[in-house]
Amino acid sequence: MAKIDHYLRSNLKLRHLQLLVTLDEMRHIGKVANYLNVTQPAISKTLADFEEGLNIKLFDRTTRGMLPTEAGVCLVKYAKKILNEIASARDDLVAISEGRATRIAIGLLPAVSLSILPNFIARVENEMVSTSINAREGSSDVLISLLRTGELDVMIGNLAAKPLGIEFRTKHLYKDPIVVVVKKAHPLVTKQDLTWTDLSEFPMVLPPEFATTRIVIEEFLLCHQVNLSKRYVESLSTLTNIGVLLATESIGFLSFQLADYFKKANLVDILPLTMKNIYIDIGLVWYTERTLTPSQLNIISMLEDTVCISNLK
Repeated sequence: MAKIDHYLRSNLKLRHLQLLVTLDEMRHIGKVANYLNVTQPAISKTLADFEEGLNIKLFDRTTRGMLPTEAGVCLVKYAKKILNEIASARDDLVAISEGRATRIAIGLLPAVSLSILPNFIARVENEMVSTSINAREGSSDVLISLLRTGELDVMIGNLAAKPLGIEFRTKHLYKDPIVVVVKKAHPLVTKQDLTWTDLSEFPMVLPPEFATTRIVIEEFLLCHQVNLSKRYVESLSTLTNIGVLLATESIGFLSFQLADYFKKANLVDILPLTMKNIYIDIGLVWYTERTLTPSQLNIISMLEDTVCISNLK
């Protein structure tokens, strides 16, 4: 215990942390050496000195490459957090030096990229000229992991996904129903007395299996006697989904806000089939232990106001 404490306080360098993270990602000393632009012996010596200083083995050489030990996994986790915090400090210092007093990193689902973010950014630019916004799009699971590591300050995600830990705080914004979408010239657009079973004849564009919406959509379709096509595309990308719908006779499932945006652009139609109680519960999520600045809290308040002004509630 005393040796570990002394080494971490007196001898730990950023290069040690960078080496740990890179080795964990690449699992091969040669690749790490090329990436960090140093020799393989230098990598091996740095790792050996690090392990000797801690008196703990951090990586095992195996036929599958360099695998982290239990201690290695632990240290890599904290190394990522430290490096991310340093990167955030660097970005904040650059922002201050350039006269941009506030910087906030926001993660968001594809479903809200067109319904909230453009109007929100327009408002921020009008009211807070000294603000830098970093927006990252992804699935809820990916965004949550970025919140944990400090790469995001807040996310706009699906609160109906799997329960979050007590380390997160949430705030509901609005519910966005899932609707059935096809291209303008699709045969079902003009079909009289359209029923759910009519969907069985066409391929589909579905969320990936890991997405919360995939499970509820499939269960709903099965309950309404829809034969799920073996011809389907799994995608979380809005542009990919719209591109496939336009190029084929596939049937897609989008949030109403997204579908309405592309309908107004005269690209798709929303079929008159209601998916009762199938929706995305859009809300804010942030990490409880990470203190937000007054300016960042103000930005979160502006996000909520943007939802109200856009009549999304």
